[in-house]
Amino acid sequence: MYASNPSLIRYYVSMKKIMCSDLGGPEECEVEIKGNTPEEVVKNCQEHVMEEVEKGDDNHQSAVENMQGLSPEERQEQVDHYVQICEEAFKRD
Repeated sequence: MYASNPSLIRYYVSMKKIMCSDLGGPEECEVEIKGNTPEEVVKNCQEHVMEEVEKGDDNHQSAVENMQGLSPEERQEQVDHYVQICEEAFKRD
């Protein structure tokens, strides 16, 4: 569900933000997730996804279900991957 090719990721580095869809959210979600650190961006994205699920958004619910279907180790690897995406984006600043 995540973009494995960094060239496919839409970086918005100057403002320290990245798209929800770049961090495992639904492909059609273009909400910009902001933060001061890669970890903060990932945390803010997780919060955004859960807010959308609470509103009844089926696409974000699917993203949550995909993560829940992973083992704890796989889930941590996925989070680590999202942090790495953000770290690479921050380096381009």
